[in-house]
Amino acid sequence: MNQKMNKEDLWQQTTLQGKLRLAAERTGLELAVIDQAGELVQRTAGFAEGELSRLRNRRQALLQQDMTPFAGLFLVPISYGTQSLGWLVTALGEENLTSGREMMLKELSRHLSFLLWHEEEMRQETRRHREQFLYDVFYHNFESSEEVIYIGTFWNMDLDRPHYVVVAEFDQPLLGGRSKQWLDDLEHGWQRVLLYRFTQPITMQLSNQVILLLPVLAVSGIRQASAPQQLQHAAELIRKAQPQLPPFSLGIGRVYPAVADICRSLQEARQAVSLGRFHHPENGVTCYEELGVLKLLSHIRTEELDDFVQDILGPLMAYDDANKTDYLRTLEIYFQENESLPQAAERMFIHANTLRNRLKKIQDVLGVDLGRADRRVRFYVACQAMRIIQRQ
Repeated sequence: MNQKMNKEDLWQQTTLQGKLRLAAERTGLELAVIDQAGELVQRTAGFAEGELSRLRNRRQALLQQDMTPFAGLFLVPISYGTQSLGWLVTALGEENLTSGREMMLKELSRHLSFLLWHEEEMRQETRRHREQFLYDVFYHNFESSEEVIYIGTFWNMDLDRPHYVVVAEFDQPLLGGRSKQWLDDLEHGWQRVLLYRFTQPITMQLSNQVILLLPVLAVSGIRQASAPQQLQHAAELIRKAQPQLPPFSLGIGRVYPAVADICRSLQEARQAVSLGRFHHPENGVTCYEELGVLKLLSHIRTEELDDFVQDILGPLMAYDDANKTDYLRTLEIYFQENESLPQAAERMFIHANTLRNRLKKIQDVLGVDLGRADRRVRFYVACQAMRIIQRQ
């Protein structure tokens, strides 16, 4: 092992792999480069897979620059200006780190920073052009379908096929400076999962959402009959791989045969993810086709919905306010659980008989018989309308 290596030696190596290989030969160390989230960028052949797993599984510590969980590893930050690009890692405790090795690793990190910055700039430029094209697709900013299908081939997109438009959105507003990082992590998670089915998954961040464009294929794509189940399974894989992610839900638009209707499917997917939270507040998967009466109610002016709610549920609201009861919530949960006494009672942590008595009291307050379907529908629709008002 020859630990002497000057800057000229490193400059002669023009690739990330070449610089790592030279440094490994001169120092006798196995080296790896990872990004900010712990994902592998490049490594020498002998760098242990177990150490890579430890870095990935403790990505939160990496993001916070907390080195406590990485005993036995030496990590050198790689940055360009104020931009953090990742880490140079070697399996070597600080107690075995000679000053010569430390100087060499820091010099190597400076070389890697320029390479990674340049690669990132190229990726970002490519991404900007790709996202501008996708933006035009999602908002129908093109003269003809033939034009957009032709341009899509340059990005390996087969837009001549029907596609699902899927919107992934966090269930609560993201506060603080981490929102962009969460969105990046969510998009990367979907890209990794979808790579098992697609050569180049089509994803894009748009208005604090991650948009997925997935072809309907008979063999390797998203099958039309089981799309919600397949996407639910994919979302569970992402949550398992990235437990630090906040809860997120999915909305799925209808499938149309023409690329010109992708914009319409996007609006449906956005409506599905928003209205779907009425039934699944967190981690839900909702198809636009399943929204039922919510689709109609969402197009009615808020003032009209409020008048309708007050006419139907006003007496129950007034009774709750005067008597400190919670009968309106009881009625909502009863409808949400498809009028199942056992399921609604379990959700409210009460006995089924207690719920039955509450429903009788609700009927007395409202002066109606909820056993009649026509009456029951009115109150179900009013409860749905109230939830739409509350979210606006």
